[in-house]
Amino acid sequence: MANAQHSPLIPAGGEVDLELDDTRNRQSLDEGRQAPILVLSRDAKLIETIIKAAPRGVPVMHAPDLDQAAGKLSESRPGVLVADTASTADVTSMVAQLTQHFPELVVVVAGRREDSGALMQLTAAGRIFRFLLTPLSHGQTRLALEAAVTHHLDVAATGERHGTAGTDGTGGRNRKNYLVTYGALAAGLLLLIGGIWFGVGRFTRAPEAPTTIAASAQVPDRLPDRPDPVQAEIALAQEAFAQGKYYEPSGESALDLYLSALALDPTSEAAKAGVRTVADKVLERAERALTAERLEEAVFSIERARNIDPTHPRLSFLDTQIARERERLKLTQAQEIGIRIRTLVAQANDRMHAGYLLTPSGGSAREALLEARRLDPTDPNVQQSIREFGGILIEKAHNTLAAGKPEEAQLFASAARQLGAAGAALTAVERSLAETSRAAGARASAARQLDAAIAAMIVDIRERIGAGKLIEPAGDSARDHLGKLVAAAPGRPEIEELARTLSTRLVDSSRRAMTAKAFDRSTQLLTAAREIGGRYNDVIIAQMERELAAAHEAYAQETSIVSVTSLTRTRTVDPIYPESALKRGIEGWIELTFTVTPNGSVNDIEVRNASPAGVFDDAAIRAVRSWRFVPVTHNGEKIAQRAMVRLRFALPGRD
Repeated sequence: MANAQHSPLIPAGGEVDLELDDTRNRQSLDEGRQAPILVLSRDAKLIETIIKAAPRGVPVMHAPDLDQAAGKLSESRPGVLVADTASTADVTSMVAQLTQHFPELVVVVAGRREDSGALMQLTAAGRIFRFLLTPLSHGQTRLALEAAVTHHLDVAATGERHGTAGTDGTGGRNRKNYLVTYGALAAGLLLLIGGIWFGVGRFTRAPEAPTTIAASAQVPDRLPDRPDPVQAEIALAQEAFAQGKYYEPSGESALDLYLSALALDPTSEAAKAGVRTVADKVLERAERALTAERLEEAVFSIERARNIDPTHPRLSFLDTQIARERERLKLTQAQEIGIRIRTLVAQANDRMHAGYLLTPSGGSAREALLEARRLDPTDPNVQQSIREFGGILIEKAHNTLAAGKPEEAQLFASAARQLGAAGAALTAVERSLAETSRAAGARASAARQLDAAIAAMIVDIRERIGAGKLIEPAGDSARDHLGKLVAAAPGRPEIEELARTLSTRLVDSSRRAMTAKAFDRSTQLLTAAREIGGRYNDVIIAQMERELAAAHEAYAQETSIVSVTSLTRTRTVDPIYPESALKRGIEGWIELTFTVTPNGSVNDIEVRNASPAGVFDDAAIRAVRSWRFVPVTHNGEKIAQRAMVRLRFALPGRD
């Protein structure tokens, strides 16, 4: 069942692309062409291989089971049958019956290697012409099919000549008998199928042919001689050997075919000799590789030959040659290494004098000495140069450490230790480097702590600016924390940015206070802005200072009260004496303050004082509201001005 495991099965109807047109096959037979090859198999891959490997002009048909095979045998009269052991339950019985009925039918069986043992008797008897291992290889299949077709033609031709030799016209009878025999196959093979399924034993005896057929059928007393399958394998192997296919491709090489012959007959001297000829070819290749000083290739070929024929007499000689070649290569290599070491030591000395101790990469004294030591660590010149170089590196490490370059000093000390340098001088340098490293670590730790504290201070400043805590509360304002940051880390780049931001916010707050007439608060905020960011925001702070001074002065001007007599009235309206006061004979006075607007009108009238209170308020306010003045100017601009007037109310005739 090997083929069924590796290739798709063909449906029971046999309708696949690989199947040949049986109509064309029958037409080829009618035209007298070669008898077709019939393949009994469900394995599409196997059928495809046979179609491609079939001799030119020989049609190929296939049947997936014994039922269809019976019909094809009856209709198309194939000359070669290729039977797949995976497609029939009992190949042995089938082959025995077919070859008994059809002497001219050449049977080739395709199966697994383990199937060959069960078919050995039929192969030896000549009933199986060739056994092919599955999966099929194209080369083996082609050779087997060509031999099978040729053998069929030989058998058919021999039978025809025998039939036409006499003068009694038996040739016509023989042909008729052959056709009748093929005609009887439909019934005989169907019975064979039944025998396979219901008991093979009854079909191993002579078949019971109809009396009309048995009377005329003449079956030869013995089967034609069949070629030895072992010799057939050897012939294929010899052909592959002649084509140079000594051990490749797999399954089609001379070696594989000789081994296949040995599997059929382990005592075959011809097959054993063939295997040895393949080993000879492999050893010839090994000798050529040795001559060309390709040692690895020669060793590979010798081991391949050893696997093929472990007892080959030339193996011992070639093993000796390989050993000698290895010794010669070792000597040559040692000489080359000595030359290389001397060159490297000279390069290292030149580079030391030029100052190229550890650099450049690929051109330093250290690299040259390390390579020389790798080639031969016991060479005295290499050891001496390394000692000298180690002393130079230790001195460089000491000097660079004294110059305050611990990283560079560490490189020199590590290189000296790598080369194997030792001693008190190197130990002292390494101790100093360790102390320097510890001190640097402590400083780094302190620096990290300071950085963390400064980062926290910066966060605090930003939070307080965002919360509006610019200069209060005392000790915890943005201004206070910024002062601490400047004292702790005066070089921090964030200081300028924070000072700009804080001073800008202070200027904005000062402007809002100025707008609210809180001039003292505005002045306080603006003073803080100049202290914090005067060097960064001098322009906007100076502008704000001017605005604040002007606003303060304007406010003072607005809030100062002048006598109405100092102003120029353009319209005056006398107050009307209140009727109630007139009837009651009440006299008195009232003081009013008011604002002369920039357009000369009057608003914001307030009663400042009156006697008696509340008697003359309305009359006085109505009269003053109707007054008009020449606008007051200050620095060329019209401004609002507070003024005061006292109005006296006296009864007529008492003034």
